[in-house]
Amino acid sequence: MKKKEFLNALRKKLEILESSEVDDIITEYSGYIDEKMESGVSEENAVEAFGNLDELANDLLSAYKIKIKKEKDPIGDFSKKVLETINYIVDELSEKSSKEIIQFIIEIVILIFMIGLCRLPVSILISLGKEIFFILSSPLNRIFFSIWKFVLEFAYFVLSILVFIRIVDKRYLKNRTVKMNEKKIQTEKITKVKKNKSKEEVSEPQSKTFFIGEMIIKIGVFFLKFMAICILFGASFYLISMAAILGICIYLLIQGVTYFGFYLIMLALFVLGIVFFHLLYNFVIDRKNKGVSLFIQIMISILLLGGGCGLAVFEVADTEFINGVPNDLKTEKLVEELAMDKDTIFIGNVANYIVDNDLNIVKVEFEYYPLGTKMSTNIKKKEDKVFLYWSFDRIHIRSELLEHVVNDLKQKKVYNYHLEPTITIIANEKNIEQIKMNRQKYYKTYKNYSSCEFVKTYHVEMLKPSLDQNEVIVVVSQYNEDNVVSVKLSKDLANILEVGNDYEFTFKTYQAFVDTDIENVFYENDVIEIQKTNKKGFEQRQDETCTLFY
Repeated sequence: MKKKEFLNALRKKLEILESSEVDDIITEYSGYIDEKMESGVSEENAVEAFGNLDELANDLLSAYKIKIKKEKDPIGDFSKKVLETINYIVDELSEKSSKEIIQFIIEIVILIFMIGLCRLPVSILISLGKEIFFILSSPLNRIFFSIWKFVLEFAYFVLSILVFIRIVDKRYLKNRTVKMNEKKIQTEKITKVKKNKSKEEVSEPQSKTFFIGEMIIKIGVFFLKFMAICILFGASFYLISMAAILGICIYLLIQGVTYFGFYLIMLALFVLGIVFFHLLYNFVIDRKNKGVSLFIQIMISILLLGGGCGLAVFEVADTEFINGVPNDLKTEKLVEELAMDKDTIFIGNVANYIVDNDLNIVKVEFEYYPLGTKMSTNIKKKEDKVFLYWSFDRIHIRSELLEHVVNDLKQKKVYNYHLEPTITIIANEKNIEQIKMNRQKYYKTYKNYSSCEFVKTYHVEMLKPSLDQNEVIVVVSQYNEDNVVSVKLSKDLANILEVGNDYEFTFKTYQAFVDTDIENVFYENDVIEIQKTNKKGFEQRQDETCTLFY
């Protein structure tokens, strides 16, 4: 800004004063600028040295006991406080001895360590949430668990920051306010222009470094607000979803389903979502949050989460989980007839093959449970590839299915309802061998997953009888892993198992990846073969990818 432009702007802001007083002030500042320019400072730098024009005008007017209503600038106030605090800490440390600085560092490290220890209960709640939410079918189990984990991690982060700031402020910054006020009074004395027009030296205004630092912080805060606005949109959808889930919980409670732990968890997650939304909203509109109220709300929500988790553990232990659908649900079938040659590749999750040597064509059978949906095939051909796609024409919840689910929950039974159809290829023996060979070549070349097999080795810790006479409960562990998991296997597969031995379990999967978690491996995939192995340690097979594609 040029000298003339600066003086004109300053005159306009001081026009509330008598014209003679304004003329004296303008003359005085014009002289200051001329002196700086004579000493070799450029005109722009001489003007810039006076700092923010609004603050300068307010200081001058305050000397005449005139108060001007200051426009709110929360970002500027925040940046100034941050810079003032940093400057205070640097000044304080520069005055301390090496021993005091080392003590300061050790105390900060201990404080961070103690806050880190407080994450232990959060980790326990996250683990409990995983145990509870993974009783649901995929992908609902992963969605709810991700929400659960995010809320707990965010609550821990917010509380950690609040506690850290509170302790540091009380322990190390307790004299900051006094010193800041003293510095402010001293600055005002220097910059004050007396009403009797006596000339006084004006203090050296804000430095250029301070101005640049303030601009950097403003840009940072603006970016954070932009991110907060984006997150607010996601939080809105989260609250709408949680409200719908709470409505379902109320309906189930009215119907006599007594999963109170799960209901408390959903209520706590909804309340935490509201707190999180309110916190971000206040940050965006520059409204102060009430720290005590926020702390109380978060603590109450976490207590609800803890109580819900504790209660849900007993409810889960009393629940029977069945990896399948009820026997009284009938399946429906769709059959498509397709032609093939030696290069045709059928792409899709093929589960079974049936040999019919009387067929010269290929039949593809889609068998599915009409779980409130009407399915249709959507087979597409591209060059030598045949994509065995399917789609839902309409989706709605059938009343008989809803009643079935509610009655099962009353009896503490949870079924894993599969929406994906079972695809079976029916063809003569020659075509089936060609189909398998083409699929094997395609999936190994492009690293794509479909219906395939992989092998993992487990140690049998214990065998227990199951309430179902056709099944056995097997407690297994994996080399170099701490987890020990109880799984149910059919007696036909488990009849070779003996406690204390290692076995290779061959799994059949329809997933797009191989989950390394023991419980998820057994829950999401089918065991089709078990063989004893003498391999020990890292020699044991622990396939991370499929080894055989259908």
